[in-house]
Amino acid sequence: MKKLVLVLITFLSINYFAQVNLEDGKSYAKENGITLHSDLTSYIGKSDFSAPVIITRDGGLMIIGEGYEGKFKGAKVVFLNEKKEVIWSHFFGSKNDNTEAQSIIEDRTGYFYIFMEAHSKLDDTDTRERVVKVNARGEIQWDYALEEKEEHYHRHCSYVKLDEDGKHLVLFGTVQPDKVSIKNNEHYSWQAKLDGNGKLDSEIGELLKD
Repeated sequence: MKKLVLVLITFLSINYFAQVNLEDGKSYAKENGITLHSDLTSYIGKSDFSAPVIITRDGGLMIIGEGYEGKFKGAKVVFLNEKKEVIWSHFFGSKNDNTEAQSIIEDRTGYFYIFMEAHSKLDDTDTRERVVKVNARGEIQWDYALEEKEEHYHRHCSYVKLDEDGKHLVLFGTVQPDKVSIKNNEHYSWQAKLDGNGKLDSEIGELLKD
């Protein structure tokens, strides 16, 4: 009986220490040339907030950061299992835009939302928020820009958190809602709710003073 208990304790200890943690994700990024978004690393480890490194609900790791595929720079996303093995990865870039890697969040139904910001190569201030929804197998469900250039909206998403219902995401940031605000370099507070189908309900708040 004592031997059986000892074997069980040893087995559980091995499994416990085999679990991945956030530091493993940071180390993986550093060792593999993936640069995490400096403004969003403070959200790593905060429950229900989108971050460049997260622990998944099944005990794995998701990492997003600036990386390369050949000579092309873009957003690199990697999913590791509990043994630190790469299960799948994606590279996001665009011929017309510079893609800035931001963060990832998982909803309570097991889907992941990858946040990036697209900057026009002709005008770096011309930005659009890009969101990609994937399942646990890495299969892309949809890939949307939350606004198109012709709408004259310049949005910047500062951070994202999971709504209380566990299905919607709440986005916080700033927006230039029209041609006049863009011309005058005026920024307004912005908040939006995003559902699992990519539908965005946004609200424009007060003018932000410098």
